[in-house]
Amino acid sequence: MFVQTQITPNPNSLKFLPGKTVSNSGSYEVTKKEDINNDLVRNILSINGVTGVFLGVDFISVNKVENINWEEIKHIVISLINEFYKSGKKFVIDNDIHETP
Repeated sequence: MFVQTQITPNPNSLKFLPGKTVSNSGSYEVTKKEDINNDLVRNILSINGVTGVFLGVDFISVNKVENINWEEIKHIVISLINEFYKSGKKFVIDNDIHETP
């Protein structure tokens, strides 16, 4: 699987496009890993410097603090996304953001 990235107007936000459906039930923003019961989102939020994750229909947008460089965390996010989909899961969020798909 090839996860593409796309820059956004905010230099501290980067879109990750897995080429698969991310959210099957609307858009969600999560800023605290305690607020969600989803391994992928929790793992991304555990990366040093990550401040939030926004899930859209076909993308995962990750926000970071200003003093961390994207090159330090981009490959980690891509690896986590690849592992998630390789495990056979079809969506990051299917019904309720607080459920694991």
